[in-house]
Amino acid sequence: MSRGLQNILPKHKLLISTIIVAVFVILGALIVAGRASKLAQAAPRPLDVEVVQVEQRDVPIYSEWIGTTDGMVNADIKAQVTGYLLRQDYKEGSFVRKGQLLFEIDPRPFQAALDQANGQVAQYQGQLEQANSQVTQAEAQVAQAN
Repeated sequence: MSRGLQNILPKHKLLISTIIVAVFVILGALIVAGRASKLAQAAPRPLDVEVVQVEQRDVPIYSEWIGTTDGMVNADIKAQVTGYLLRQDYKEGSFVRKGQLLFEIDPRPFQAALDQANGQVAQYQGQLEQANSQVTQAEAQVAQAN
């Protein structure tokens, strides 16, 4: 190459590199400006709030807890007799008092047993009266024999 051409090429390289740098600077500025405008558009509008006059007054304090409680006295309830339950007269976890009816047991088998026992009592009373009359007769016979 000639000397004149060698002097021109470095000038063109300098011009081309300056143009490339300028293009990158302009592109960077456009990207930053685009993002800034998107951020300005995307910013949420302020929330509407309600403002009231301040006043002093008593405020009740409420507390709620979740837990399991255990009674002061836990009783094991056992029937004195066996039978079929007709109903339960208390709610689970409620307070009960001594002598309070808790369950109703079907009374029919017990009533039948009571009726049978009363029949036997009447039978035995009849036998007792018969035996007493026999004793009275025997005593009368002994008194006559003497």
